[in-house]
Amino acid sequence: MLGLMSFSSAERAKMVALFHKLGPDAPTLCEGWTTRDLAVHLWVRENRPVAAAGIFINALSGQLEKESRTAAERDFDELVDDWGRGPATYNPVRFVEAQQNFVEHFVHHEDMRRANGMGPRDFSARIKQQMHSYLKPLAKAALRKSTRPVIIQPEGLLRIVAADKHHVADKGDAVVRVTGEVGELILWSFGREAAEVSVEGDATAIVKSIF
Repeated sequence: MLGLMSFSSAERAKMVALFHKLGPDAPTLCEGWTTRDLAVHLWVRENRPVAAAGIFINALSGQLEKESRTAAERDFDELVDDWGRGPATYNPVRFVEAQQNFVEHFVHHEDMRRANGMGPRDFSARIKQQMHSYLKPLAKAALRKSTRPVIIQPEGLLRIVAADKHHVADKGDAVVRVTGEVGELILWSFGREAAEVSVEGDATAIVKSIF
C-alpha cells in the first residue's frame, strides 16, 4: 500500500535512491543516454517546461539544449536530490503531478532498472488497474498506424484493441495479439525491447508511431 503517497511519488523516491546507487555514468534503455542524461531530462521537463517543449517543437530545440547543458554541469547527486523534492510550490505541475508522471516515472524507472540487470516487478491489483487506464489511450495512439488490428491483452485485465479501422478484430484472425503483464505492455508500447511480452501473428504489421 502506498498510503497517501501517489504511485508517481513512490516511483520518484525509488528512482532517487537508484540514481545515487548507480551514479551518473550507468546505462539506461534510452538510446545514448546515461543516468546523468536521464536525470537532466527529468529535471528540465519538470522545472523548465518551455524548454522541454523543444522535444517536440523545433523552434525551442535551442532552448532545450541550453537548459540541458546547464543542468548537466551541476553536481549529479545535487541535481537528483533537487528533482527528487518534486515540483516547487509555485510550479503548476505540482497540481497534476500524480497523473502527469504516473507513466513517465514508471517507464524511466524501468529504463534504469532493466539496463542494469533488474527484472520486472510485481504490483498490486489496484496499481495494475491504474496502469490499465493509462495503457488504453497510450496503446491506441502508439499503434494507430499499424496495418492490422492489434489486440493488447494484459494478463487478468480487459483487452484493448488498437488500429481496428474497419472493426474486424472480432470477425477474423487477421490480427496481431500482444500479451503480457500490464506494466510490460506499457513499456512495449513505448518501444522498450526489454519488455517481457509475447506477440502472436504478423509482427511486421505493428507500427509504433509516436515514440
